[in-house]
Amino acid sequence: MTEEDVADLRQSLGKFATGVTVVTCRGDRGPCGITANSFSSVSLDPPLVLWNIAKVSHSLSAYLEAEYFAINVLGADQRDLSHHFAQSDHTVFNGIEYNSSDHGVPILLGTIACFECRTRQVHECGDHYIIIGEVERFRSNDGEPLLFYSGDYLRHGDKVGS
Repeated sequence: MTEEDVADLRQSLGKFATGVTVVTCRGDRGPCGITANSFSSVSLDPPLVLWNIAKVSHSLSAYLEAEYFAINVLGADQRDLSHHFAQSDHTVFNGIEYNSSDHGVPILLGTIACFECRTRQVHECGDHYIIIGEVERFRSNDGEPLLFYSGDYLRHGDKVGS
């Protein structure tokens, strides 16, 4: 594919609206968090979810080595958390309040859902790794989701293209 084809593909893939998550784990140097919209349910029996991490991520080794991680689903009022954990230094938790799971994984406060997972499988695929986790604990709250569409945030109820 040419660079133009890759740009066109990225734009076309952006036409699929997604929720926004911050995936957290405990690394060798402390807590890690990374913004991801590549989250999906895989199975209810057993309860499995997946997410993707780029091979160029600064915190890649922490996630590949983590036995446990959490998927924190962001609410519409948590854009700042999405921006914060989209930075290249994903280990920055300065000023971010969180609780720790029984396994020491950071659980962000005020999210609309959280899935605490044990890493089940890791698959190398293209320029990413696919990480599959078995959900051990979860919770959800009422709230409007933070959505991502066509390269930008979209509030639930917004008209596409406005």
